[in-house]
Amino acid sequence: MTERAIKTEWLSRGKDLRIRLIGLQAEYMELLSRADYGGIPSGSGPSCARNGTESKYLALVETEAELKIVRTELDKVEAEIRDAIAAVKNPLYQTFLRMRFLAYKTERQIAKETGNSFYYIDNHVRRKSIDAIKMVGNDG
Repeated sequence: MTERAIKTEWLSRGKDLRIRLIGLQAEYMELLSRADYGGIPSGSGPSCARNGTESKYLALVETEAELKIVRTELDKVEAEIRDAIAAVKNPLYQTFLRMRFLAYKTERQIAKETGNSFYYIDNHVRRKSIDAIKMVGNDG
């Protein structure tokens, strides 16, 4: 694996966490909706209603705990990436790196938003930006 490929993989660590977070947020909102329209039993009636509500509540609590873990991990990864990007001296390279690895935009989107050609972004800026990164514990 080339040094550029290693850096790209290191910079891309947040994407899977971000996707997982989006999925967990959707699941949490669905569970919350089910709990809301399911209502809380008044305490009288069959115990199965209480168990149903309890299981909905437990699912919410478990999903919320997982959300917190993923958010914490994503925050840590993105902080490391931000620190590495901040050390890059070229403002266009910093912008590319932030847009690509923190905002998860494509090279085409970056080219359009920065007013550069896709060819320039894809063939020059991407390569030079990644080469400019100094990973933690890595001299290059």
